[in-house]
Amino acid sequence: MTLRPAARLRPLSVRLAVMLVFISIIGIGLLILFHESGHFLAAKSFGMKAEKFYIGFPPALVKKKIGETEYGVGFIPLGGYVKIMGMTREEEVPAGEEGRAYFSQPVWQRVLTIAAGPLMNVLIAGLLFFVFYYQGVPDFRPNTTVAQVVSGSGAQAAGIQSGDKVLAINGVRSNDPEAMRSFLQRHPDQKVTVAVERGGRQMVISATVGRDPDNSSQGQLGIGFGQDLVGTLPMPIFQAGKDAVSDLGFITKEVFVAIKNLFVSAQSRSQLSSPIGIVAISSETISLGWGIYIRVLGLISLQLAIFNLLPLLPLDGGHVLFNLIEKVKGSPIRRETFERVSIVGLALFALLFIMGLMNDIQKLMGPGFGLNP
Repeated sequence: MTLRPAARLRPLSVRLAVMLVFISIIGIGLLILFHESGHFLAAKSFGMKAEKFYIGFPPALVKKKIGETEYGVGFIPLGGYVKIMGMTREEEVPAGEEGRAYFSQPVWQRVLTIAAGPLMNVLIAGLLFFVFYYQGVPDFRPNTTVAQVVSGSGAQAAGIQSGDKVLAINGVRSNDPEAMRSFLQRHPDQKVTVAVERGGRQMVISATVGRDPDNSSQGQLGIGFGQDLVGTLPMPIFQAGKDAVSDLGFITKEVFVAIKNLFVSAQSRSQLSSPIGIVAISSETISLGWGIYIRVLGLISLQLAIFNLLPLLPLDGGHVLFNLIEKVKGSPIRRETFERVSIVGLALFALLFIMGLMNDIQKLMGPGFGLNP
């Protein structure tokens, strides 16, 4: 069953909605902070000079130099960065500090410094998944409130709306959504009457049951029922740890499948989100419960790690790949090659960002962001 965002079922006040968005931005900001901390701590441990540590991109809103590092918060909240001295071979390095430059270090230290950011996000994701299971998995019970209406379905054609409470089908009243679903599955291509309550008024709607696209022998009206949170189910510590590790493996596999599908499936591309969509989804998740928000934050952290490890410049994975190529090649890669590959990567990311932004705008102006707890 599909659970529609609580914000759609119970409209939030503007003040509460703003607060939830603010909390979600803080949560994502912390993931970025941990990511950059991975680079920063690895660089410092290898004796490299970390000149800047920023959350967000310039221009700086706030900055302060402590020791040899300038810490700051950038105006553009789309990421963060750590500036390590000597990240490019053309960079001028102060006399006497050549040994602390990035490109003066062995390849294995450079690779670990770059990979430490994504690895930090993997660790944070695993910790958040563990907390999710250990503190108690949310226990949901389905209700008979319509949470979602499938586009082009018999329910949409009949005028059934999200928020309607289904009271009866063909005159048979029930509080069990599974019983209603089972009845509809047995009556494909048949007309039924659906009694609903909308805005305190009861009405009877005539609808035609369609067929399930995944199983044409079964009927489907095209509605997703909502769910109520009735409690939590805490797990023993070892089971929570086991399930957290299992989640890391399963979700990683699914993310790579989703990345592959971006190139072959229009439906997958329609599900792509920009930072706006990520904030919107995570803020709505908070209203469903902190447990679910912790899990979604873990999912975002893991996706951030996987995305950054893709072998494309200017991502971390691209820098790792070029360091390894230099090791095998035995000589530095020309600056022109580095820049050209970076331009290709930036163009691809810009295209994905625009696609995700357009999808988010359509969702914000239309049905909103559907969530599955």
